[in-house]
Amino acid sequence: MVDRIRHVIPVVLAVLGHATVAAAEQPWEVGISASTRTRAQALFEEGNQLFAREAHAPALVRYEEAIALWDHPLIRLNKAITELRLDRVLQAADDLDAALRYGAAPFDDGEYRKALAHRDAVARRVGRVEASCREPGAQVLLDGEVWFACPGRGARRVLAGTHVVVGHKDGYLPISRQQTVAAGTTAVETLAFVRIDETIVYQTPRWIPWTIAGGGAALAVGGVVLAVAAARQMDRFDAAFAKRCPSGCAADLSDVPDLRRTKERAETKSALAVTGLIAGGAALVTGAVWAVWFDRPRRVVPVLEVHPTTRGAEARVSWHF
Repeated sequence: MVDRIRHVIPVVLAVLGHATVAAAEQPWEVGISASTRTRAQALFEEGNQLFAREAHAPALVRYEEAIALWDHPLIRLNKAITELRLDRVLQAADDLDAALRYGAAPFDDGEYRKALAHRDAVARRVGRVEASCREPGAQVLLDGEVWFACPGRGARRVLAGTHVVVGHKDGYLPISRQQTVAAGTTAVETLAFVRIDETIVYQTPRWIPWTIAGGGAALAVGGVVLAVAAARQMDRFDAAFAKRCPSGCAADLSDVPDLRRTKERAETKSALAVTGLIAGGAALVTGAVWAVWFDRPRRVVPVLEVHPTTRGAEARVSWHF
């Protein structure tokens, strides 16, 4: 087909370039002067010669220069074929669409069938990604490249495979979505942003330190109650001892066993009260300090990293407290 274009199109271009005013212009000819068509023809010929020598990159440059002068469907078709030789599939897909925008009219039957065959072959290798967002000032990236700003919507043709859509805005959690796009399909993403202020975490469940503090307070209160009870029981012992032992009793109170039991109980309650006050106070202070100071709320600070890969890019989000 390239050879056919190389030999035939110059003739076609020349004829079009010298067409009479009375001849009806085709849609792709409107507004293009004869001199512009002649310059485009010359660049097109150079591109064809370079393509024939398999100098595809220089040929592509010549086709692009020709299209800048005259966006003729046949030049677009040659450009698309050259891009396929250079494995620029997405660019070729766009140029094939442009070449076929007028349907079969610019082509003969063989050219048109080949153009459709190339488009079908390309379609088996590409899909689409669409995304939308509403948050003003946010930005969306596709495979590590800036795509569009929010609020807005974007649609892009991509090679079949895995792609990463990332949304970010200062003060908001970054969004990273990985999509596997099959040929001929469209992956759709709706990005909803969440403020960082709304994502607060704690190092431990909040009920733990406050439960410890509450338990300590209860233990301390119990110690106070026991201390009061011990003091009252000791007062009763002192009164009974003065009454029953005016001249003194045995040191171990063996001669008044009921008084000895009263004293022992008072001393036991007093010891338990001291233990409760110490342990409860310690637990109360520990729980309160833990809850108020060491377990203060920590903001989640996500760090977004986008790394290029052989298939585009991947995004990673790490969390710093």
